Amino acid sequence: MNRFHPICRPALVAGLFALASGCATTDYVTGKSVQNMYSLDEDVELGQKFYAQTVGELKKENAPIDQDSVRVALVREITANIAAVADIPSLPYKATFVGDPDFVNAYALPGGNILVFEGLWNPKEGLVQTEDELAAVVAHEIAHVNCRHSTEAMTREMLPNLILAGAAIWAEIEEKDDAQLIIGGAMLAYNGLVGTKYSREDELEADRIGMMYMAKAGYDPAAAPRVWDRLAGASDSQLAKVLSIFATHPRDFKRSQRLRAHLAEAQALYAAAPVKRDGSRKLADLPPLVSQKKTPRPPSTPPPSAQPKTPQPPATPPPSAH
Repeated sequence: MNRFHPICRPALVAGLFALASGCATTDYVTGKSVQNMYSLDEDVELGQKFYAQTVGELKKENAPIDQDSVRVALVREITANIAAVADIPSLPYKATFVGDPDFVNAYALPGGNILVFEGLWNPKEGLVQTEDELAAVVAHEIAHVNCRHSTEAMTREMLPNLILAGAAIWAEIEEKDDAQLIIGGAMLAYNGLVGTKYSREDELEADRIGMMYMAKAGYDPAAAPRVWDRLAGASDSQLAKVLSIFATHPRDFKRSQRLRAHLAEAQALYAAAPVKRDGSRKLADLPPLVSQKKTPRPPSTPPPSAQPKTPQPPATPPPSAH
């Protein structure tokens, strides 16, 4: 097998280097250099494809999608207000309301589609009680979209696995059995430990950025840590119904404590906001739901499942937001 060394080794290294360097782009929120093999247009395309797929499946089950005019208007108003002050306000944001009071869920897709489920403010099992608290959840999701966490995570998972796969090929060419075992273990460790760590870092960033967004939009940012306090103290029956944005979050008070560490900064943005919204209204005071149909359970973490089998790096990386 040694006769393949002069060809395989340089080609493998060059290919991995080209792929990694071609993924470099600028984070719209922080202005820092990040790795993302998708362009912003591809974020939008990816999110729209999965949105159509998800809504199509819900409609097959007669799910109550956007059937309650009061709640649809509320969710869309909050989304529009927060999107207007986000770092990428030009994205085609769209909020969809699913009227299932037993489903505690909300998530955003790459590019700006956001689904909000009635169960978030279910009086017994929900985790938000006021419009300010609902705004905190929506702002958290819009922060994910602006930070481009979904496609960054997809890129992040791909590059190390390609590098480790390249190392595994080298070990096989060199007939180094011990190296193959070590590299195989490294791949398992990366996917099981590092991937989880990055996911939590993304969530914490979305918490902080989302709180700043809601403050700039005129919603009281003090509502954000209250949501996570409520999650930390949730009952077993509540946690059994909590999906999506809450599923990967650490269920303790450290999350709200981290938010409170940034609350003074958010309060300053709130004080400077040109409009102050009355977000103290109780969501339980909204009129009864028009439709109380049950809905099937969509995937709790949809963006990665929409990943193409062979993603292509963007021809032109998105411009800097700063």
